[in-house]
Amino acid sequence: MANVHVGAPSLALLQMMTGCWISQALYVAAKLGIADLLQEGPQSCTSLAEATQTHAGALYRVLRALASVGVFVEDEAGCFRLTPLAEPLCTDTPGSLRAFALMLGAPEHWRAWEGVLHSVRTGQPAFDHVFGVPLFQYFPTHPEAARIFDDAMTSRSGPENAAIVAAYDFTAAHTLVDVGGGQGTLLASILSAHPKARGVLFDLPHVIAPVRTRMESTGQAARLECVAGDFFTAVPSGGDLYLLKKVIHDWDDERAQRILTNCRTAMSDAGRLLLMEPLIPPGNEASFNKLLDLLMLVWNAGGRERTEREHQSLLASAGFHLSRVIPTRSGLSILEAVPV
Repeated sequence: MANVHVGAPSLALLQMMTGCWISQALYVAAKLGIADLLQEGPQSCTSLAEATQTHAGALYRVLRALASVGVFVEDEAGCFRLTPLAEPLCTDTPGSLRAFALMLGAPEHWRAWEGVLHSVRTGQPAFDHVFGVPLFQYFPTHPEAARIFDDAMTSRSGPENAAIVAAYDFTAAHTLVDVGGGQGTLLASILSAHPKARGVLFDLPHVIAPVRTRMESTGQAARLECVAGDFFTAVPSGGDLYLLKKVIHDWDDERAQRILTNCRTAMSDAGRLLLMEPLIPPGNEASFNKLLDLLMLVWNAGGRERTEREHQSLLASAGFHLSRVIPTRSGLSILEAVPV
């Protein structure tokens, strides 16, 4: 067969097509804890295989492939060591992505993507089509998948929370209401930096119950109140700053408007609302958030990432004016809105 010349565009496209191979190799490295094993220095593949109970030859092929894209490096002695690109695969490093890599390599993620064409044809999530139930109804009966998902979300929360606290001045806020605040990590970060403020954590009863128990055991309840409820029905009143971190992107416009309208009803005319969301930049600009939007399409009914203009329109429909947008050093932007 004649040699086929592969030009630069074809090569670039080929690398994009095979990106899933790199993703799966990263999953293997994360699952086996390879980066953790290399924290104390270079190791041979034989040693790593013994520690992980894997086939040395097969493991070498995975690590060689990852080294070719800058994740790990193989020295002249045949030993592998960490690179700056590999360090976020370590479990305890600040900004660790190990849990996120495990989530992206899990069967729930890959099987859902098999149905992406169904999502494009129907506008409905492939996850529901493949597994027969929505994502968040699947988790209660699949605790291991739920744990992996929760660990991945928690691993991203720490850096995001720090970036939010660094980017926004919370000094004037007296009572912060975190709507759909989950485990309360954002509120805890803000209250730690602003000791005169108090917080109200609001989420569904099964989410709030363990948080309340933990707070009572650690003495945090004096400044952080836990309130159970449904943000589609109502949210706690009395706050002067309402927070919604990565809540609106889970819902279609109709349900997002309902959440925002309930926030507007609960707050005074002097209150403020902060949305912390991944923003889609205009035009053809490269953006991780545009890829994240595809995950929302595949995984979550109605979930989507939005542009600044789309957020502005959504806020206006609920009685808010978008006053400013503040970028953070994470992938999130802070959208500050005030009542009209």
